[in-house]
Amino acid sequence: METNPTVLVVDDDPSIVDMIRFGLESDGMRVLSAGDGAEAIDVLAHNAIDVILLDIMMPRVDGWMALMEIRNNAATADIPVIMLTAKTQDLAKILAFKQGVQQYVTKPFNILELSARVRSLMTTRVHSADAAGGEGEFRKIPVRKGGRTVLLSIDDIVFISAKNKSTYVHTYENQYLVDQTLGEIEKRLLRENFHRIHRSYIVNLNCIKEILRVEGGYAVVVTDRDETHIPVARREIHSFREIVGI
Repeated sequence: METNPTVLVVDDDPSIVDMIRFGLESDGMRVLSAGDGAEAIDVLAHNAIDVILLDIMMPRVDGWMALMEIRNNAATADIPVIMLTAKTQDLAKILAFKQGVQQYVTKPFNILELSARVRSLMTTRVHSADAAGGEGEFRKIPVRKGGRTVLLSIDDIVFISAKNKSTYVHTYENQYLVDQTLGEIEKRLLRENFHRIHRSYIVNLNCIKEILRVEGGYAVVVTDRDETHIPVARREIHSFREIVGI
């Protein structure tokens, strides 16, 4: 897979498309564009696309319809999608994630952050392709809540935290207790797109909504229901910047 991805930007606002094109091409990426969902489907039929940036509100075929077509087509079903929209309602975010969107970014946005998100998704695709080349891998971990033990898909994990000698796994709307230390989970997720940004936190890089500059470093906002803010430890800043491309 190419180091510099080909990105399809689907938006009916030419100024948005031009701004994204300039930012991503400056970062070495190839950018194609479409003015609505119908044009996007046509572009996908004739080009190899690595990541799709998809607006919701567009004429003719909107983002929801385009997303349905993308996910129902075997040739495009596994292409990562970043929903890029002015819609900030929680219901829209939940619907987007349920329909297979990897990330949800609201306008206005930072083009450097957007570029980092694209490269993060590319890293995930490379890891997935490597895993697919071998034997099938069990990608669930046992977690506990309310006296029940359930198997949770790794893809549903937003972040993992450690507090008072206990370890918790966080999804979009729930928190679960897990019978492993943070270090043990870190080893378990070694081939996944997770990164330990703090001695008490491991974050799913695909679930970072925003990267904030704070005094002396960074903090990330993740895509759980509370949009939790997690600090990046000083000793992790260099590796964090490197892995997300900032």
